[in-house]
Amino acid sequence: MERKEEGKAQKQKKPLGQLLLCDVDGTLLIDGGVRPEDAAALQRWKAAGNAFGLVTGRGAAFCRELCEELRVNADVMVTDNGAEAWVEDKCIRRVWLDSSDIMRALEALNACTLPGILADTRIWPDICVPFVTMPDGWHRFARRQMGQTAMDRVMKTQAHLRHFSAQDLEDLLQQEPAVPGISLHVWKDEDTARVLDLARQAAPGLWWHQTSHDYVEACGSDKAQALLALLDAVDTGSVSYCGDGPNDIPVFDVLADTWCMDTAPASVRSHAANVTPGVSQVIERKLEYVEKA
Repeated sequence: MERKEEGKAQKQKKPLGQLLLCDVDGTLLIDGGVRPEDAAALQRWKAAGNAFGLVTGRGAAFCRELCEELRVNADVMVTDNGAEAWVEDKCIRRVWLDSSDIMRALEALNACTLPGILADTRIWPDICVPFVTMPDGWHRFARRQMGQTAMDRVMKTQAHLRHFSAQDLEDLLQQEPAVPGISLHVWKDEDTARVLDLARQAAPGLWWHQTSHDYVEACGSDKAQALLALLDAVDTGSVSYCGDGPNDIPVFDVLADTWCMDTAPASVRSHAANVTPGVSQVIERKLEYVEKA
């Protein structure tokens, strides 16, 4: 599989102080919204001269919207599960997937059946629905093959995605040579692991991973790979990370100061150095430690 890679790290590293990195969904976004105490703590963190960043499956456009809600600027970002890395408004690393590879993967998936499921049941749209998120922040679904009923359902149950494009996924993949990745939203949590296994069997050339209880995604990188490239482009003090999902495990495994939300599965919590009920508690603890010192 050929991957598209653009951008080089800055020759002169941007100086940052202590850097706090956060996942988005399930960490900063709880039930689709930002907790006021987390926003206030982040503002205090930045006011104290520290740096802040996002490491997420969300795209850059959504992250900028989120930062406006938080009323803080992100110094760095890893977006699209590692497909892109940003220092302020400059993308320093981009690893996208060929659209032709994604089209072949979706065709292979559509020919699969799940064990124990009726033979006329298709993987998508009956078990899961595919979509691609582009840099404009809008999500492209396979509207024609899904049908309006399935599209209405996903717009209701996945309202946190916010921006649903009228462009059909197939049209996008025919027009664009490469995209950040492909997402599969699984209707029922109990099917997610099986969808992941089938995706890996049907399209082994793509790097599939489970990113949450109801999402399976493929992109050309993971969060840790992109983060390591990002940290090589900046000059930081200590680096801390807060997350909650399976796609955060690679980051938990490469950083020392890691914090997992206490709502995460035990299989995820076991990879983090600490467990926390929220981002605000992490920030207050760190600020209190510095002030005492």
